[in-house]
Amino acid sequence: MSTELIAGILTALDVVALYSILPRVRFPLVLAIWTGFLHMLFPLLGFLVGEWVTTVLLEGGRYLSSILLFLTGVHLCLSQHKTTKIIIPPILLAIVVSVDTFSVSLSFGMLHLQKWFFLISAGFFAFIFSYIALKVQIIKGPILTRVSGVCLILMGLLTLLNK
Repeated sequence: MSTELIAGILTALDVVALYSILPRVRFPLVLAIWTGFLHMLFPLLGFLVGEWVTTVLLEGGRYLSSILLFLTGVHLCLSQHKTTKIIIPPILLAIVVSVDTFSVSLSFGMLHLQKWFFLISAGFFAFIFSYIALKVQIIKGPILTRVSGVCLILMGLLTLLNK
């Protein structure tokens, strides 16, 4: 598998963890579509900013990239979810779930990954994972959130170690 495909899958994994703990969503397909779209839009913005930052920082970019991936992973590992019933519009929920992909893709932009392959991969897998998590009640979120966090931590450490 290519780095971009794996990165897209790992970026979309947190959607499964977060959406699987929702009690019930009225329009799961709409939410999954929005999430897939936003998992391409925010990373695109992150890529553009990441490429710009790379030209400015040059050597320091690898360290910044590693730190961003690592901290995003730590955040996912430490996040706690409360099971309260809140009514949130699908677009707002999709934005909240997708906004973290900006910082992750900022790192990927600094690493000069193939932008479009990663964006399509992240959007596709976010859509698929979202829809599955919203429709299948067997999947439990906190464990998958921590697994996603550990994967991002590992990606951050690998980024730091690779030259």
